[in-house]
Amino acid sequence: MMSQPLPRRKKLPDEAIATMIRQTAVKPLDRQKKIMEGLQRNNDKYKNDPYAKEFGISLSGTMTKLTGRILDPPSIEYRDNGKDKNIVNINKTNPGKWFQDKNTYLNGADVSNWAVLDMAQLNDGQYKEVVQGFVTVGKENGIKFGGVDKVMKVRVSMKDMDEALATIEDHLVRIGHHFQAAGSKLDFVLIIFAFKAGSLYDKIKHLGDMKLNISTQCCLKANLYKGGNLSKQVVANVCMKINSKLGGINHVLSKGCRPNILKRPVMIMGADVSHPAPECRSFKPSIAAVVASVEPKAVNYEVQVRIQDMGLESNEEVIKDMKEVTRNLLLKFFEKNNGRKPEKIVMFRDGCSEGQFLTVLAKELMAMREACMELEEGYQPPITYLVVQKRHHTRFFPSDTNKYRNGNALAGTVVDQGINHPTEGDFYLLSHEGIQGTSRPCHYQVLWDDNNMTADELEVLAYYLCHLYSRCSRSVSYPTPTYYAHLVADRARKHHNELIELAQFDCGSSSGYSAGSGKITESERRKIKEVVERGIEKPMYFV
Repeated sequence: MMSQPLPRRKKLPDEAIATMIRQTAVKPLDRQKKIMEGLQRNNDKYKNDPYAKEFGISLSGTMTKLTGRILDPPSIEYRDNGKDKNIVNINKTNPGKWFQDKNTYLNGADVSNWAVLDMAQLNDGQYKEVVQGFVTVGKENGIKFGGVDKVMKVRVSMKDMDEALATIEDHLVRIGHHFQAAGSKLDFVLIIFAFKAGSLYDKIKHLGDMKLNISTQCCLKANLYKGGNLSKQVVANVCMKINSKLGGINHVLSKGCRPNILKRPVMIMGADVSHPAPECRSFKPSIAAVVASVEPKAVNYEVQVRIQDMGLESNEEVIKDMKEVTRNLLLKFFEKNNGRKPEKIVMFRDGCSEGQFLTVLAKELMAMREACMELEEGYQPPITYLVVQKRHHTRFFPSDTNKYRNGNALAGTVVDQGINHPTEGDFYLLSHEGIQGTSRPCHYQVLWDDNNMTADELEVLAYYLCHLYSRCSRSVSYPTPTYYAHLVADRARKHHNELIELAQFDCGSSSGYSAGSGKITESERRKIKEVVERGIEKPMYFV
């Protein structure tokens, strides 16, 4: 590992990234030891440095001791089955995860008509086992899957990747037509890959989301058959994603522990800006994604995407079209809540460096206010605006027994004094259970707060929102709206790349806008921007 050459300018393949993370993940106690050794070396240098002595500079040889708190975890609510067991209480000594036990999803989807696109060459026995596995596990969790007789099976090979890419659209169209001819609506397609194939995955998502309006769920055969047998746990995890994509609700915060702000109509927003890789900056734009909750449980989110060409010169973080974005999201909230407007707005903003705080606040907050005023004169809901950061070097090492077996601090650990800004409201919150390496806390900076929320209310809201991520029964490191905004931006980037490739293929080498090996015209570029920004009809398609 020591003398391996690394590509400087190009992105590592996904497998290499996963291997690199595993190799570089350092356990908390080992990291603490490394930090202390580095500190000792620096200290020795400073002690013997004449200039440092002259200026009276010295380094402390110990880590800063802080007093933190551990927030109580929320309780999670599933569908009420007439018994009092639909509330799951999270273990306070081992927070960050919970077990669904025999509870079913709060709102399970009905999957009568579905298809399996087998690209992993499953034999007949395995195919039946997979379908039956989804039917059984789905029933246990509250999804009604149609049985083997209701499933359409299509087998495709992945051996020739070019052929697979060329024919995948025909296969998906054929599946859609099959159900149309029978007078029924296709609910979703399960696609089983033999191995990871990024380009094929991107193509499938583009076709399903933007062209054919089909819900797709991809999974690897190796993951489904962990240890040789069909893994019920993997099937259950996939079911969580399927249920969300089809408009279901997996779990919510129980009524008894729901933060006060969620008891009145409130819109929780999340925003992120995704920038192109350095080598693509000359021809790929930045993509901004904003999501907003449209119901009291803050589980289902509506989405707005914007293509920002400033990525061509520099990575400025400001979302240019924030006024129109907020307006559209407010209208969706209004529509979904029978004409009720949000009384408050809370924004969790990701990916914004300290140097841009004032610019982002001045432009985006004003744009949000203008959007509210434009919808109705005198409509000025109080806005709370927080920035969420994970790119920092602060780490916590618990000095008491409040830690996991691997030495990481417990989920819910919050530090809001000692290392915080003296005047600005900010806090560090560790909201997940660190499974590998040393947990990195999230740094929340409160840039604006019309709602006059106390530090405790903000910390609890942020922590509880981390439990609403629909892909797993764990608390995640980011608040759910911010995480979703990141997923939306990521998916929009895939759609944008696919559309550029199609445009290059169509116009050959016409002059205009360079996009890697080929070129696309300015009008094509504008058309792509329109298509991506128009959005996708299906809710929660990005999960």
